[in-house]
Amino acid sequence: MLEKHNNITYLIEYPENFDESLKYPVLFYIHGAGGRGTDRKKLGEYEVCVYRREHPDKFPFILAVPQCEYNSWFDIFEQLQEFVRYIAGLPYADGKNVFLTGSSMGGYASYQLLMSMPDVFAGAVICCGGGMYWNAGSIMAPVRIYHGKNDISVFPDESVKMYNALINNGKKAELFLLDNTAHNCWHAAYSGDETYEFFKSIMAGKI
Repeated sequence: MLEKHNNITYLIEYPENFDESLKYPVLFYIHGAGGRGTDRKKLGEYEVCVYRREHPDKFPFILAVPQCEYNSWFDIFEQLQEFVRYIAGLPYADGKNVFLTGSSMGGYASYQLLMSMPDVFAGAVICCGGGMYWNAGSIMAPVRIYHGKNDISVFPDESVKMYNALINNGKKAELFLLDNTAHNCWHAAYSGDETYEFFKSIMAGKI
């Protein structure tokens, strides 16, 4: 369902048999540059959303997908942070299990959210993004990183730098550089079970 908070329009979807008296993990998806604008149909077309619809039994998360109506997420970064706090603070949100994923422009914003709000997120999956690798030590959550080796929109070295910085700072990180893949590495990250099982493993205390 589409809702609006603090001038950010967003899609929010709930798990099967949702009960407001219970607590549910939260997953934020931060979209890339192609999702900018006011075409609300795009909010339901991302592969995270498709996976949720096709595999509701494997998707225990409240899914929140905000839309950027500006040039980049960094134009409204404070609003984005406040949005995250709002959703994570809902009475039926499990504040100990808040997860983050983003692709391309949304991958850059996701890294910055992890740095700016280190106590909020329990885990993250970043697709073809990049960030201030010199500040990677401020990230507390385990991170999985995906990037296509043939990406010429965001160079794979952006992910390599972030991965190396995380590892060098003693953080938990995994890097997947995908053969025969250009910018759309998010297909591999979101269409299968691996990303969602990664988050579930964190919830189970296995990571």
